[in-house]
Amino acid sequence: MQIPNALLSSSILFIAILLPWTGAITGNATTSEPLSSSDVITLASITRLLSLFSISLDIKDFAALRDVFAADAVLIGGGAEPITGIDAIEQFYTTTFQNESLKTEHTSDTVFGYNLGETTASSISYASAVYFGPAVLERGGFFFSNSSVVFRERFNNEYVKNAQGALRISSQQLTILSIEGPIEILQPL
Repeated sequence: MQIPNALLSSSILFIAILLPWTGAITGNATTSEPLSSSDVITLASITRLLSLFSISLDIKDFAALRDVFAADAVLIGGGAEPITGIDAIEQFYTTTFQNESLKTEHTSDTVFGYNLGETTASSISYASAVYFGPAVLERGGFFFSNSSVVFRERFNNEYVKNAQGALRISSQQLTILSIEGPIEILQPL
C-alpha cells in the first residue's frame, strides 16, 4: 500500500509541531526527557505502521501487512500458540478477516513509544476494533450476531529496522482487554 509522501510529510510536520509537549506522553519509559528529532521521526514511523496495520485489515489488503511486520516477526495472542514469520501472520489475518460480510473499523487510541534506538524501538498502544455484519466466526472462537461488537485491545510491540532502514514490527503481543456487545465465546482464544 502506497501512502502519498505529502501525507507522510505533513504527519511528521504535525508531530514536530507538538515536540515541546511530546516528552510528557512519549519517550523513555522512566523519564520525561524531551525527545530528539530522531525520536520524533521514529514515533511518526511507529504511528504510521499502526495506522497501516489497522487500515490493511479494514480494507482487506493483507499483502500490505508485509510493510508492517518483519520477515521473522512473532505474533503472540492471535491464537493458542505464537504465530511466527510474515507468511504465517499474513495467513492468520487473511483467514480471520477475509469474510466479505465482516466489516471492521480498527483505530489506535493511544501510542506510547519508548526505548527509541537507532535500529530498534518499543511501543505500547491501545486500540479499538469494531466488528459488524451478518453472523460470522471470528478468530476461530467468537460468534456474534448482526450487530456491532467492540474489542478493546492492547498491543506491546517491538520494532526493528530492515535493510532499507524502515521500521517493521518484530514482535507483537495482543491482549484483549474487553469485549462489548452480543457475543458468545465458543472456544478459548
